[in-house]
Amino acid sequence: MNDISALRHNRLAINEERLWSRHMEMARIGAIAGDGNRRLAMSAEDGEARALLAGWCEEAGLSMQVDRAGNMFAARAGRSGTRAPIASGSHLDTQPHGGRFDGISGVLAALEVMETLNDNEIVTDAPLALVNWTNEEGVRYSPGLLGSAWYAGLFGDDDLAGLRSIDGVLFDDEARARGWLGAPGGKFAMSAFLELHIEQGPILENEGHQVGIVTSVQGLSWLDVKVHGTDAHAGTTPLAMREDALLACAKMLVELNRIGLACGEAARVSVGRLTSATDGPSTVVGEAAFVIDIRHPDPATLDSLKQQCSEACREIAEGARCRIEVAERIFVPPTDFSPECLAALEDSALARGLRHRRITSGALHDAANVAKVVPTAMVFVPCRDGISHNVREYASPQDLAAGTNVLLDAMVALAGH
Repeated sequence: MNDISALRHNRLAINEERLWSRHMEMARIGAIAGDGNRRLAMSAEDGEARALLAGWCEEAGLSMQVDRAGNMFAARAGRSGTRAPIASGSHLDTQPHGGRFDGISGVLAALEVMETLNDNEIVTDAPLALVNWTNEEGVRYSPGLLGSAWYAGLFGDDDLAGLRSIDGVLFDDEARARGWLGAPGGKFAMSAFLELHIEQGPILENEGHQVGIVTSVQGLSWLDVKVHGTDAHAGTTPLAMREDALLACAKMLVELNRIGLACGEAARVSVGRLTSATDGPSTVVGEAAFVIDIRHPDPATLDSLKQQCSEACREIAEGARCRIEVAERIFVPPTDFSPECLAALEDSALARGLRHRRITSGALHDAANVAKVVPTAMVFVPCRDGISHNVREYASPQDLAAGTNVLLDAMVALAGH
């Protein structure tokens, strides 16, 4: 037996059946038609999911802490009294028509790592910790990635205190009512953070990879575009004399797509929301607005895309005799992950003989915020047809187990034993 074969043969393996059954049990909370889930942050369903997770953590002998943002930290003791924990996790909240794996898999994988170590009576040098970040999805409370943004210092206590849900409930009041509002004070110390997540895209599945080693999260810019024309009667106003804001927007959307395609495979330029001030079928629209979602892993290219998109919209508006306003609502710079954390994940994938590749995350994740203050990396597992934020979202038990085994090795390697 060669050295690599010996490593594969002697490595611990997580309990695939236990990991899968936990997914299915969690999925019963907030279940909706089509095998989907609806658990908005700090809703009754989120509170029930948190309680279920807390019970499992207690059974595993983990000690629970909750911080000011409602983030949950469940720690497993290590031999060292001075080292901060190696942590892993994700989020339990979902989209309104979400699936059973987005975020949830990362939380349950972290729990499975610690239960596997319990089963084998292995004590690491540094402690380990599971994390459930609050309001990653940003559906009920805005912004998304809320808990990790607060942890990284991007969102303050006063911001939390004034935050209201889409149904008008203060975050503090709801978190307190659910029993998940921690006391003000210091933040949970971590010496590294690893996040397992479904890819939410088709690349790993299409290329036959079992895991993805996520090197970075691409940058994001949201541009708010408002186009002002003139309301007019659709039956009496000649086409050549109109100042049609909606028609101008339609031309902009086509040009924005062309700009994105011309920038290369890594570029993402999208418009998912287009609104008009009037919706009458016989009215030429005088005012319309949309949001451009621009993403790219390279900072310079992201800036160039923002400029090209803004200029194109302005030129089209001028040609349509409309006025325009373009303003940046959100900017998140690209995030590169820790070389040490990446090496720990990649070493495991190699030693286990798993088909893998390095990959950039197209979606934002809590790990991107945490990386600002703690060495961080991510591991992806494939999801069927690349579908996510959808009730049909699916990751196989085997792929979840492969990714969790990589997480197990990496956490133990970083913690020492």
